[in-house]
Amino acid sequence: MSFGRSKDADISRRQMLTLLGAGALGTALAACGTPTASSGPYKGKFVIFSVAVQAQSEPLIKAIEKAHPGVQVVWRTLTSENFTTLFSAAVLAHDQIDLMDLNGQDLRRYAVGHELLDLSSISYKSRFVPDATQVYTVDNKLWALPRGGIGGFTFFYNKKLLQQIGYTKELQTYSDLQEIAPELKKIGVAPFVHPGKDIYLWPVWMFWALAQTTKNQAVETTFKTLSGKGKFTDPEYVAALELIHKYAQDGMFIQGVNGLDTDGATVNFTQGKALFYYTHTGMISTVSTGNYPKLDMDVIPPLLAVSDTTVKRQMPGGYGDALGVYAKIDSSRKQLAMDIANLMTSDTWVKWANQQGADPASCNKNVQASNNPLAIKYAQTCAPNQITYLDWYWPPEITTAFQQNIQTMISGSGNPTSAAQAVQRTMDQVRQDGYTFQS
Repeated sequence: MSFGRSKDADISRRQMLTLLGAGALGTALAACGTPTASSGPYKGKFVIFSVAVQAQSEPLIKAIEKAHPGVQVVWRTLTSENFTTLFSAAVLAHDQIDLMDLNGQDLRRYAVGHELLDLSSISYKSRFVPDATQVYTVDNKLWALPRGGIGGFTFFYNKKLLQQIGYTKELQTYSDLQEIAPELKKIGVAPFVHPGKDIYLWPVWMFWALAQTTKNQAVETTFKTLSGKGKFTDPEYVAALELIHKYAQDGMFIQGVNGLDTDGATVNFTQGKALFYYTHTGMISTVSTGNYPKLDMDVIPPLLAVSDTTVKRQMPGGYGDALGVYAKIDSSRKQLAMDIANLMTSDTWVKWANQQGADPASCNKNVQASNNPLAIKYAQTCAPNQITYLDWYWPPEITTAFQQNIQTMISGSGNPTSAAQAVQRTMDQVRQDGYTFQS
């Protein structure tokens, strides 16, 4: 969960989870049921680099310090956009680093870069959902523990607006949306709102689109491409970009979409100015803890935009934070780090994290994440078709290339073919610089 950002900073998908769910911040939990301390005599500072904001992590911080008397937790918040830059600066400055609580997108960078300890030998691996540990396994080694909930990005919509135009069915296809778009515009409502200014969020459109154009083989296609057996200019990629481009060409986005940040997009949606909001499941928490008289929210998988009706409507998602131990941790704190990682991923504290974000499902198999009806609907109808965020596999240069080129395409300054070519040029350069893909 990536909490907080400066007012003008771009926001990550993981940040959105918590910003949208901030209203559900729980009270501190009792330490019963959490692992007990067994770390030996270390006293003093223990540093956690995290994408989670300190203020909203205070109950957890207090629990760690209670379990380990004499230990002072220093929680350094590094938002997803600046994590790699600030982490690199800390390494150069020889700052203390003990635990790394990462956006899953960055896990591979640090695993293959030898910045994390191999956690394959932990004794409590069975507490996690198997898919969650598999995502953080690279080259058959477990580099991080899943901490939090299973959620993702999908299509939230306002039932009141459908009722206002006399439409009573649940939309299934892009053609359905095309049919009602003129009626929506008559009442001053945009079909879709999106925080287009937050460039970090544009790749989420690529994830569902590629799932459809590859006939639900998006991850397999990604592995093939990164292994050099395919290219980002292959027909499936161009077709996926064309699906996204069509939303812009057909006027489906709210006016000035590339000028909206996440706060602005959320306000437009909750005030009934757009039918759909493609956003993180953290939106469930926002709505459940707020007062939005113009909104009656529901959730569906992304609309089917290809002609093949056998294609599943998949959406992207992830498995909590990736909690790892810094590879160069001082030996005096190594066992302490292992104990704290155990506590942070225990059922007690993962349930606490799940409650904050109204997570539809939990990374811990014995934890019921949420009893919110929308969260349950997501868990039952969306999560079974969830795929891992593709940029958890992409090298960071490819992620940046997609961010920039999709935003440019939406603005009307680019097109699907040129966007695909630009991404492939980036891939060629990354490979020339020595990149190799490790599954």
